[in-house]
Amino acid sequence: MFLRRLSLVLTATALVACQTEHKAAAPLPTATVTRGDIAVRVQATGVVEPINPVDIKSKAAGTVIQEPVEVGSTVRRGDLLAQIDPRDVQAQFNQAVADDVVSAASLQKALRDRTRKDTLFVYKVITAAAHDSSGSSYASAVSDMISKRAALDLKRQALEDATVHAPIGGTIVSRPVTVGQIITSTTTSPNGGTTLMTIADLGRVRMRVTIDEVEMGNIRVGLPASVAVDAFAEHSFDGVLEKIEPQAVVTQGVTFFPVEVSISNKEGLLMPGMNGEVTIRAADLKNVLQVPIDVIRATNELAPVSRMFSIPVDTLTNSLRRDLVNTEGKTGIPGRYAVVAKADGSYEMRLVKIGPSDLKVVQILDGLKEGDKVVSLGAILAAKPEVSPKLAVADDMKRGAVASRATEAGQLAPTPAGRPATPSKPSQQAKTKKP
Repeated sequence: MFLRRLSLVLTATALVACQTEHKAAAPLPTATVTRGDIAVRVQATGVVEPINPVDIKSKAAGTVIQEPVEVGSTVRRGDLLAQIDPRDVQAQFNQAVADDVVSAASLQKALRDRTRKDTLFVYKVITAAAHDSSGSSYASAVSDMISKRAALDLKRQALEDATVHAPIGGTIVSRPVTVGQIITSTTTSPNGGTTLMTIADLGRVRMRVTIDEVEMGNIRVGLPASVAVDAFAEHSFDGVLEKIEPQAVVTQGVTFFPVEVSISNKEGLLMPGMNGEVTIRAADLKNVLQVPIDVIRATNELAPVSRMFSIPVDTLTNSLRRDLVNTEGKTGIPGRYAVVAKADGSYEMRLVKIGPSDLKVVQILDGLKEGDKVVSLGAILAAKPEVSPKLAVADDMKRGAVASRATEAGQLAPTPAGRPATPSKPSQQAKTKKP
């Protein structure tokens, strides 16, 4: 009887051991480090707007009597845009012409008088005072003629200003003034005069969009871009990143930087006010080491590892180098890590250096090699393993270890767009020699 019970106990123990061993051997979800291409793209939405629109104003005040263009009209440089009632300025111009004629006649008379008195003074027929008086009269006549000519020129300009011509070729995008409306001139009105219309060259337009600060390391002026608008879903427009503004804009606690993308619009399909999406082609990496972005975590994100391997977060934090975790209120994180599956069934936490990302995969610069199996840290958050596997921390990540050369040079910390962060300064501990 005793032997029978002992046999049952041994059999049950063996079954439990087999089940435990089977559960412990269950592999974690992994992804393989492979080589491939990465297309880094930065996207943002914006509104189409004209490049450098020109507000047309008149230096002449009065009633608009002619406006041969409408909104949407295409004009060339020099075309007639508007005609202001010229009667007042025409009358002023005619008066200035008359004054100029009188001043010219007065000058001729003064010249003849001076010539005659010069001769009389030579023969001592007139006194020196009379001779000097003729010279003074001539100088006054010259001055008067110059003044009248200047006034005539101003009146001629005023008459010309009553006729408004196109300073550039383009399209009329707005026309707030109609025929019969009285306008103010740009020289007399304190607010700069009345805007007759606005012209813009729509052969090339632009979109002003805002880019998240985490993407700024991926873009630079001159990068190609493509634009898609809702009105032409099957058509893509070519553009170029033309300008990056240095002043950030903060919206709901998120920092953005305005950028301008110029777009070729030779077909004239894009109109100001259209909504669209800009895709900036930041980089095209060929045949580089890559892994799914989900397998990489910052060294201050230890919750997935803690859950999978049943190790308290505090224990993991205390086992890592101080420069890799938040300590004493410091938030600088110089690196990222991945959990690698080893041949013996255990796992190792390794420090990795990454490059750009397309939000699906990320480039691996250091820490992993082709063929390595890395744990999908996002997948383990959904289901915790029944039996926690074994985890080891790589030597260069352990507390008390000297920072690796990559970390001393400034470990690249990825962002959601894969942008390397600014290299951090080496910690004081990283500068000390290994005992």
